[in-house]
Amino acid sequence: MASETTPLIDGNTSPKKAGRPPPPYVYAVAGIATINSVNLGFDIGVSSGVGLLIQEDMHLSNWELGLFMGSIHAMAAVGSMLSHYFCDRLGRCRTFTLSQVIFLMGMCLLVTSKGFTQVLISRIFTGFAIGVAMAIDPLYISEVAPASHRGLLTTLSEIAINFGILLGFTANWVFADLPAGVNWRMMPICGSFGPSAMIILSLTVMPESPRWLVAQGRDNEAEGILRDTHHASEDTNILLNGIKHEAEEEAKFARLGWQPLLQPDAQTRWMMIVGIGVAVAQQITGIDSVVVYSPRIFKQAGVVKSDADLFAATVCLGIIKTLCIAVSACFLDKFGRRPLLLLSMAGIATCQTTMSIGFATGRKLVVVIGMLGFIAFFSFGIGPICWLLTSEVFPTNIRAKAMSMATTLNRLTSATVALTFLPLS
Repeated sequence: MASETTPLIDGNTSPKKAGRPPPPYVYAVAGIATINSVNLGFDIGVSSGVGLLIQEDMHLSNWELGLFMGSIHAMAAVGSMLSHYFCDRLGRCRTFTLSQVIFLMGMCLLVTSKGFTQVLISRIFTGFAIGVAMAIDPLYISEVAPASHRGLLTTLSEIAINFGILLGFTANWVFADLPAGVNWRMMPICGSFGPSAMIILSLTVMPESPRWLVAQGRDNEAEGILRDTHHASEDTNILLNGIKHEAEEEAKFARLGWQPLLQPDAQTRWMMIVGIGVAVAQQITGIDSVVVYSPRIFKQAGVVKSDADLFAATVCLGIIKTLCIAVSACFLDKFGRRPLLLLSMAGIATCQTTMSIGFATGRKLVVVIGMLGFIAFFSFGIGPICWLLTSEVFPTNIRAKAMSMATTLNRLTSATVALTFLPLS
């Protein structure tokens, strides 16, 4: 089991080496991979405005709006479930390409929708792409990055998601005053640049995962990438042998299919409880619904009146969320996952209670303080820690399938919360 101080493959990492920054190439590769996360975040952020305006334009009920918001997470669960198939057979880079092509197809269907049926079909495509992409992003970065810097670099994915959410909120604000039926179509169009760039870069620039290359018997290519992603003083033969050993162990388990996950031994069972439990807990907090329904929450609290003011308020929410993630990235490798996770969950519980009290007593300021605190504590802890922890806790022989299972249950939980959020409220 990989712990906070135990590298997955970099067995001889010393404190001195762990303190050195990785080569610039690693930052470049991780930065390109996080474009995928920006795209995911943009869809989450822009959906908060698109859903509100589509409800007004197409006269949807709260259940139909909940279906619009929740269906994308349900299909993301399907995409997550199948992501290991694409990752293991196509490789990480081509899986990035495939997910972005499907993502663009869903976006095109949405902006050309004439009725609610086509809107839901568009969410099927987009949701499936999001599910595949969510599983591949942290997996790819954790496999390319040196173990001693995996915490910071994997957290870049969560920072990118929140930056994408902020961009989506901004697009809502910019186009809010356009005529009805035009505004919600223009909002998602802005997000087409990211997937297009990701397709080009994944085909031309991004290196394949060394682990996948070793599994395919392409050791020379894997060693070349390891030389690029590690300092010259590090012995790439040791790194390569470590990956080979893990690949051999993985091959032994490949014939068993899903049996190691469905009938795990005692040690693997605890790993799955931790990894999958954190993935489910992340969404039980209701974070996705609070983000996508944030305009409705602000409106119900009576904080603002016009659509433009609503979307401006969500931009402020996005800024706070992104800043807290950036702060968290600075402390993850220093203080470890567990302390920040416990602090985050305690803060979330306190702030959700504060929001409830604010709504019950009709105090707008209390609602706003509780909501902003909730977003901050989530972004400081369980938000970035969730996928970092899952990418570290699962052993290599089940990692791809276990990540798929964790992401699937994460998305199903989010879909359930999103579908029932408005009717229950």
